[in-house]
Amino acid sequence: MENVDLAILTFTTRFAGKSGLFDHLVNAVARLDLFKGVALMCMFWFAWANAEPHENRREEDERHEKLVTILVGSLLIGALSRGLQLCLHVHQRPTLSDLHLSFPLQEAAKTNLNAWNSFPSDHSMLFFALGTGLWSVNRRIGAVALIWAFFVIDLPRVYLGIHYPSDVVAGALLGTICMLGFQRLPLASLNATVSRWRSWHPGWFMAIMFFVADELAHLLDELRELAHSTAHIIFHL
Repeated sequence: MENVDLAILTFTTRFAGKSGLFDHLVNAVARLDLFKGVALMCMFWFAWANAEPHENRREEDERHEKLVTILVGSLLIGALSRGLQLCLHVHQRPTLSDLHLSFPLQEAAKTNLNAWNSFPSDHSMLFFALGTGLWSVNRRIGAVALIWAFFVIDLPRVYLGIHYPSDVVAGALLGTICMLGFQRLPLASLNATVSRWRSWHPGWFMAIMFFVADELAHLLDELRELAHSTAHIIFHL
């Protein structure tokens, strides 16, 4: 894939610097969670609240059970994506590599990138997993989520040199496969337990749902920062 990656990046960088406004907008879309996780989680909550015509109470409960499973699965897949980046060591990010290509990524954003590995794309893996889950609940919402993940989340990161094309393709495939596999696990007893707990403690249930959704919207950044700082203190005492 290296030759294919390089050919695609060579092509996309031909457009870099042609329009300062365009490059600024692409940087903003790639940097701001508003266009990434926040947008996808809005689709999640739309699927939660949007009842189908003539949907009865039991069908609504089943839809909510599926969405809880999707949320938990997305959380686990998001953690797995970062674990794969730490373990695989496939290649460094294009913009940090000596490719002799000019990427329009802003310097302030470049300093925040991890320098160890960009394979697979954690953004692509997480948000394609979420989009795949939403597709299983509502195909229209799922289709919008998957298209959004590809064009608004993945493509800008390739254009800016944050990821190789193979990073986002691998992330999309892994995210899709992992979510499909997770949904096929025997989770009936867990779903029943969650449903009972939701009925008994609706306030706590929605508070935890909001917390998980918010962390996913920001790609678990705060949890990862907390885990990293805690580990640093523990192992350097």
